[in-house]
Amino acid sequence: MDGKSAMDTAFENRLEHAADAGVTWPALLHELNQSSQWLTVTGILMLADIVLSIVGLIVDPSTVSGAPTWMKPLKFAISTSLFSFTLAFMIGQLVRTRRFASIVGRFMATTLILEIVLIDLQAARHTVSHFNNTTLFDRSVYAVMGMGIFVLLLTTVLIFVATCLEHPQDRSLGWAMRLGLALSLAGMGTGVLMTLPSPQQLQAAEQGKGMPRVGAHTVGAVDGGPGMPVTGWSADHGDLRIAHFAGLHAMQLLLLGWWLARRAGWPETRQTRLIWAISASVTGAFAIVLAQALRGQPFLRPDSTILLSWAAWLAATAILLTWAARNAKTAVLRQINDSRQIERTQQ
Repeated sequence: MDGKSAMDTAFENRLEHAADAGVTWPALLHELNQSSQWLTVTGILMLADIVLSIVGLIVDPSTVSGAPTWMKPLKFAISTSLFSFTLAFMIGQLVRTRRFASIVGRFMATTLILEIVLIDLQAARHTVSHFNNTTLFDRSVYAVMGMGIFVLLLTTVLIFVATCLEHPQDRSLGWAMRLGLALSLAGMGTGVLMTLPSPQQLQAAEQGKGMPRVGAHTVGAVDGGPGMPVTGWSADHGDLRIAHFAGLHAMQLLLLGWWLARRAGWPETRQTRLIWAISASVTGAFAIVLAQALRGQPFLRPDSTILLSWAAWLAATAILLTWAARNAKTAVLRQINDSRQIERTQQ
């Protein structure tokens, strides 16, 4: 067996293990730990931070910017836990670039932990962590977080490149990882828009009132207004966090689609086309919610243009899913016919 075949066989063995329906949680954690110990430990620490944040919500009734003080740490802990475990799984599916990706994962894990520690620290101080320009300490915390986000963006790009250099036997999983990471990078990119000073902040600075906050996730008003239940997304104005969420966690949706299709025994062609269909649908949804936020519209009160966009998105999604299934069925029938023709020729 040549080197390439050996690596592909190793990849396939890990793939079968990951998709095993009978795998237990301890076995899954062990597999993730073998893939990237640093990211797996980070994910576990975030589970502990989720508990800490829930306790904070119970014992600390204070609010910051109109929201419960410990709600933001809770949401970030959940998001970071999902992100860490997902990246650990992805690294475990790599063969040629696995060692490189594992090293990159260490920097990613360190950055994620630092970000959460700073967010929790500011929550304990009963002040905001992001966009805080109030004191020298607050500016320093936000600056460190900004550098951390840059490192996280860079390491995600490197993991994306690593997946692009792979040639997995399961093409659908390969595309789920690549497209998921690409959408995650797009979601991270919306963070750049949040760091820009808002018109209200610039106007206050021109009037000599200073700029205690630099940047915002709300478009059309200051942060801290009425929010949607649980998410806290602005109920009266545009909110960039919606697009940020949709892009950042698209990779979990794509991997879930791959896993369900594999469990259902779908042919690889159908799995791959399904991944592309889901990716195109998520990309469209991401573009719509981003455009809606930039127009300053609350998510639950879109105008006619956004409503038409959602109608077009729904129709396109239905067409894409039909296309994926139909082409897959045609491909399978073609393979069956080719096999029958070969058998007739041999006879």
